[in-house]
Amino acid sequence: MSTAAGFPVLYRYMAADKSKPLMVFVPGNSHLARIFYGCPEAREEDFISYWVHRSGHPFLAISFPIANKAFDGYYPNFTIADWGKQVAEVIDKIVSENSLQQEVIVCGWSMGCKIAGALGKEAIGKSFSIVLFVAMSGDPAVPGFLPKANAENIAMTPEGLANRESLYPWFFQALEDQSTYNGHTILPKDIYRQRILGATPVGLIGTGLMYKNGQFVEDLEWSLKSANTFNYDDYPFPVVIHGDSISDAENVLLNTSNWAFIRNRVLIKRVLGTNALKGLSPAQWERLQELVECSGSHFSQSLPGGHFFFWGGIGAKLILKKIILLTKNVRSIPDLINL
Repeated sequence: MSTAAGFPVLYRYMAADKSKPLMVFVPGNSHLARIFYGCPEAREEDFISYWVHRSGHPFLAISFPIANKAFDGYYPNFTIADWGKQVAEVIDKIVSENSLQQEVIVCGWSMGCKIAGALGKEAIGKSFSIVLFVAMSGDPAVPGFLPKANAENIAMTPEGLANRESLYPWFFQALEDQSTYNGHTILPKDIYRQRILGATPVGLIGTGLMYKNGQFVEDLEWSLKSANTFNYDDYPFPVVIHGDSISDAENVLLNTSNWAFIRNRVLIKRVLGTNALKGLSPAQWERLQELVECSGSHFSQSLPGGHFFFWGGIGAKLILKKIILLTKNVRSIPDLINL
C-alpha cells in the first residue's frame, strides 16, 4: 500500500527484462487490480501477470481505492483526473526506481479505459512515454457510450460510493463462463467477492454523475473535464481488444467504432508530427486516407469470451499475443505511410 496523487493506492510490480516495455494494467468498475494477478487460492497461470512475466515484460497492476478491506477508509471524491494522476505517478515511480526503459504499454479494462485522456495528460513530462493504450472491452470517457446496465441503478452507499451490486450477478456469471471455457474453477465466487470487489467512486463510472456535498449530482461538464475527454493531443495511441460473446454485445459491437473519433485524430498526429498535410506526397496522402479508413480493423483484435475474456489460462495467454501484435502495428505506422 502506498499513496499517490493524495490518495491511497495498491499496486503489484513484477520485475523482468528491463529492455522490454513495462506492461501496466488498470482495472474496471468495482474491481481491484487483483483481477490481473490473482489470489493465493487461484492458479497463477489463469491470470495475465503470469504470461506477461513469462514473456520477459515487467508487469505492473494498479488498484484505485474502492470499498474493500485492502484499503483503509473511503474516498468518494476520487475522480478520473485523480485516477490519471495516480496511475501516472505510480508508473513514473516504478520506471525511475527500477531503471526501466522509457516506453510503456498501458492496458485499461472496462471502466479502466476511461482513464486514457487523463493519464495521457499526466504522463507529459514524466520519466515514461506510452507507446499505446489498450482498451480492453471498454469505451472512452463519453457519457452515453456506457452499456445500459452500467449506467442504471447507481445507488449511493452510506460512505458516499457507488453501490454496483446490481451488476454482481453478471460478474459472477462471467466468471462462471470463463471457468467453464477453461475447464476448471478460476476463482471461488466468495473469494472473488471478498478479495476483488467493492463499491466505486461514482465519478469514475462516466455517466456524468459526480460526488459533491455528500450526494451524487449530475455535472456533465465536470465529468468531461475530469476525464480530459476531448483534448485529443494528450491521448496515447488507443487500440482495442474485446471478446466475441453475445453476453458482452455492446462492447463487442461498438468498442472499435466508439474509439474511432479519438483513434483517427491521434493517428493523423502520429503520422504528421510537426509537418503539415501539404508536405505529403500524393502517394503518402493516398496511403494516409486508406489507413484512416481501415484503422478500426488494423488497430483492433478480438478473442473468444465475454467481458472477462482475459480470465483463465487460455485468454490470459492469448491476450498477451494480441497486445504484442497491436504494439507492432502501432510501431509500423511510419512504414505504412512510407515516411
